[in-house]
Amino acid sequence: MFRNRTVEYTLLILGALVAGFGAYTYFVPAGWILADLSEAWYLGSWIAGGVLLTAGFGMLGASVRDREGHWTYDSVMSFVLGALALAGAVAAAVVLII
Repeated sequence: MFRNRTVEYTLLILGALVAGFGAYTYFVPAGWILADLSEAWYLGSWIAGGVLLTAGFGMLGASVRDREGHWTYDSVMSFVLGALALAGAVAAAVVLII
Protein backbone atom coordinates (compact mmCIF):
# COMPACT_ATOMS: atom_id res chain seq x y z
CA MET A 1 0.00 0.00 0.00
CA PHE A 2 1.60 3.23 -1.16
CA ARG A 3 1.13 6.53 0.59
CA ASN A 4 1.51 10.16 -0.21
CA ARG A 5 4.96 11.73 0.34
CA THR A 6 3.65 15.01 1.71
CA VAL A 7 5.11 14.45 5.19
CA GLU A 8 8.58 13.69 3.82
CA TYR A 9 8.67 16.76 1.60
CA THR A 10 7.28 18.95 4.39
CA LEU A 11 10.02 17.77 6.77
CA LEU A 12 12.69 18.37 4.11
CA ILE A 13 11.44 21.89 3.36
CA LEU A 14 11.14 22.81 7.05
CA GLY A 15 14.59 21.38 7.77
CA ALA A 16 16.14 23.34 4.93
CA LEU A 17 14.44 26.56 6.07
CA VAL A 18 15.52 26.13 9.70
CA ALA A 19 19.10 25.26 8.74
CA GLY A 20 19.08 28.16 6.27
CA PHE A 21 18.07 30.53 9.07
CA GLY A 22 21.08 29.27 11.05
CA ALA A 23 23.34 29.89 8.08
CA TYR A 24 21.86 33.38 7.68
CA THR A 25 22.51 34.33 11.30
CA TYR A 26 26.06 32.96 11.08
CA PHE A 27 27.22 34.49 7.79
CA VAL A 28 25.54 37.93 7.57
CA PRO A 29 27.46 41.10 8.46
CA ALA A 30 26.97 42.53 11.94
CA GLY A 31 24.78 45.40 10.78
CA TRP A 32 22.05 43.26 9.23
CA ILE A 33 18.75 42.18 10.81
CA LEU A 34 19.11 39.37 13.38
CA ALA A 35 22.89 39.28 12.90
CA ASP A 36 23.64 40.00 16.54
CA LEU A 37 22.05 36.81 17.90
CA SER A 38 24.17 34.57 20.09
CA GLU A 39 25.82 31.42 18.83
CA ALA A 40 23.08 29.30 20.41
CA TRP A 41 20.67 30.56 17.75
CA TYR A 42 22.60 29.39 14.71
CA LEU A 43 23.89 26.21 16.31
CA GLY A 44 20.40 25.38 17.58
CA SER A 45 19.01 26.04 14.13
CA TRP A 46 21.57 23.71 12.60
CA ILE A 47 20.71 21.03 15.15
CA ALA A 48 16.96 21.33 14.59
CA GLY A 49 17.38 21.56 10.82
CA GLY A 50 19.64 18.51 10.78
CA VAL A 51 17.16 16.48 12.80
CA LEU A 52 14.30 17.48 10.50
CA LEU A 53 16.36 16.69 7.42
CA THR A 54 17.37 13.33 8.90
CA ALA A 55 13.75 12.39 9.51
CA GLY A 56 12.67 13.60 6.08
CA PHE A 57 15.44 11.82 4.17
CA GLY A 58 14.97 8.64 6.20
CA MET A 59 11.23 8.53 5.54
CA LEU A 60 11.78 9.34 1.87
CA GLY A 61 14.35 6.58 1.48
CA ALA A 62 12.04 4.07 3.13
CA SER A 63 9.18 5.16 0.90
CA VAL A 64 11.27 4.81 -2.27
CA ARG A 65 12.53 1.40 -1.16
CA ASP A 66 9.00 0.19 -0.36
CA ARG A 67 7.62 1.46 -3.65
CA GLU A 68 10.36 -0.09 -5.79
CA GLY A 69 10.58 -3.34 -3.82
CA HIS A 70 14.38 -3.32 -3.72
CA TRP A 71 17.25 -0.99 -2.89
CA THR A 72 17.76 1.62 -5.58
CA TYR A 73 20.28 4.40 -5.98
CA ASP A 74 17.66 6.94 -4.91
CA SER A 75 16.78 5.12 -1.70
CA VAL A 76 20.41 4.56 -0.71
CA MET A 77 21.33 8.17 -1.50
CA SER A 78 18.41 9.38 0.61
CA PHE A 79 19.69 7.39 3.58
CA VAL A 80 23.24 8.68 3.00
CA LEU A 81 22.00 12.29 2.96
CA GLY A 82 20.03 11.59 6.13
CA ALA A 83 23.15 10.22 7.81
CA LEU A 84 25.13 13.30 6.76
CA ALA A 85 22.41 15.59 8.11
CA LEU A 86 22.48 13.70 11.41
CA ALA A 87 26.27 13.96 11.55
CA GLY A 88 26.02 17.71 11.02
CA ALA A 89 23.42 18.02 13.77
CA VAL A 90 25.59 16.04 16.18
CA ALA A 91 28.65 18.13 15.30
CA ALA A 92 26.69 21.33 15.95
CA ALA A 93 25.46 19.91 19.27
CA VAL A 94 29.01 19.05 20.32
CA VAL A 95 30.19 22.56 19.45
CA LEU A 96 27.27 24.05 21.36
CA ILE A 97 28.02 21.93 24.43
CA ILE A 98 31.72 22.79 24.37
